[in-house]
Amino acid sequence: MKIRLKDEGKRGVKMQRFSLPFGLYPLALACACAAARLDVIQVGPWFAPRAWREVEMFSSRSEIRAPWGGIAVIHSSRISAEGGSERLEKLKLQARKKAAELGADGVIMTVDSASAGPQLGVYQEPEIYLSALAIKYVTAVSTDHGILSLRSTPAAK
Repeated sequence: MKIRLKDEGKRGVKMQRFSLPFGLYPLALACACAAARLDVIQVGPWFAPRAWREVEMFSSRSEIRAPWGGIAVIHSSRISAEGGSERLEKLKLQARKKAAELGADGVIMTVDSASAGPQLGVYQEPEIYLSALAIKYVTAVSTDHGILSLRSTPAAK
């Protein structure tokens, strides 16, 4: 592996060589193919963690039959749309586990396609990403001191 310097063409600047020990090449390749990362944005109060299997999964807001409030938005990085179904399922499981860590009762998940943009003459592989909303069921809403607060309840059956 070579590292080129910005001033490579100028007189007196030498190219430096950088190489990894043979045993580190598999590690470098594994890091390059690392799993997609999830970003979490807090939009409400977080609660005590729960078992991830207790977190209900929904594909739209209309499926939820009880009052609820959002506590976190979860987004994945882009993954390949072609052959990415296994990675997508892993991302969904990761999102469900992350929602459980935040104390969510459920998570609404959607898969969206990422627009490639105007790349004339350049093939760009189609990409998708996971977008999710971690939710908490609500039984009472109080506005004490002008602050909206959600009260934790057991999952609706």
